[in-house]
Amino acid sequence: MVLNHLKEIDSITQKEANDLYGISRLSARVYDLKKMGYNIGKTTEKVVNRYGNPIRVAKYYLTF
Repeated sequence: MVLNHLKEIDSITQKEANDLYGISRLSARVYDLKKMGYNIGKTTEKVVNRYGNPIRVAKYYLTF
C-alpha cells in the first residue's frame, strides 16, 4: 500500500499512512521497502499539531 501510494500520489506522512491505510509504523514499512531495493527519500516539514504547537513530521517520497 505504501509503495503504491508513493508511486501514484508522490509522498506520504505518518498521519496519512495511519488515516488512509491503518499503518501505524510507516518508518518500518519504509525500511522494508529500502531493503527490497527501492530508493526512498525523506524530508521534514513543520506543521501545527492539534494543540497548536509547531512540530516536525517526516515526509517520504520515491527517488529515481
